[in-house]
Amino acid sequence: MIPLDSRIPEHVLRFWRALDALFGRVEPTRWGAVVTDGRFPAVWDANYARVDVAAADLTLAEVEASLLPALLETGSSVQHVVSFYPRATERLLQELADRGHRLTWDLVMDLDVQPPAEGSWQVEALPNGPELWGRVRESLALFGIDDDTTADQLARIERDVLAPGSKRWFGVRDDGGDLTSLGALLVLDDVGYIDNVATFEHARGRGLASAVTAHMIGVAVRGGASHVCLFADADDRSVVGMYERLGFRHAGVLAATRGPVDPGAINRADRGSGQP
Repeated sequence: MIPLDSRIPEHVLRFWRALDALFGRVEPTRWGAVVTDGRFPAVWDANYARVDVAAADLTLAEVEASLLPALLETGSSVQHVVSFYPRATERLLQELADRGHRLTWDLVMDLDVQPPAEGSWQVEALPNGPELWGRVRESLALFGIDDDTTADQLARIERDVLAPGSKRWFGVRDDGGDLTSLGALLVLDDVGYIDNVATFEHARGRGLASAVTAHMIGVAVRGGASHVCLFADADDRSVVGMYERLGFRHAGVLAATRGPVDPGAINRADRGSGQP
């Protein structure tokens, strides 16, 4: 079932388009764009179809006509589609579900630009370097990413694509000086995006993630961002509740599907592309 509050704010989509522009190739279509980057074939978020037009007549065949040749070129074996208009594109999402692709929902949370009060934890800006990237690599396991190839490529995206695009990391250390909680802020097109907030298991329950998030909101607002947003798992009530206490409100949902590329479909795309 498509959630009733499926429409998201325009500035969230504006941010997402600016984020995609940091990657290797963005091919516009009538329904959105195909985004690919051959440096990261194992990362589906870097090789996917962005449906950002409320095209009720959109079919899977039309999306695949643009998406599959691009995936073939990059070597990506995962077909990933994100719809910013899930209610309008219900036909497309149903076709993907019927094929067996996994359908997930991201809760979009938005914040008026009044920063929350920061707590007593000392949150610091983290410089680019081996310590940061090593800890980022370790934190990916907290998000269920345990495949070494995917984790390595995600860490490279953070270091080689998003850090030069102005993504900044912040964290809290324990008494021994080890980073125990960290998160990232990326501001694009006047919109601040909170990402990668994680606390390692031994340090949870002490308000560290809240402190890091509150600090990043303050950085974004003081830097002139007119909006601050993030995505959360709607089923994780503890995480959603934390963001609500910081002032975030529910601002719609987006739909994402993921599944293996159909060999027959990609063979047809191969023939259509004129490749041997």
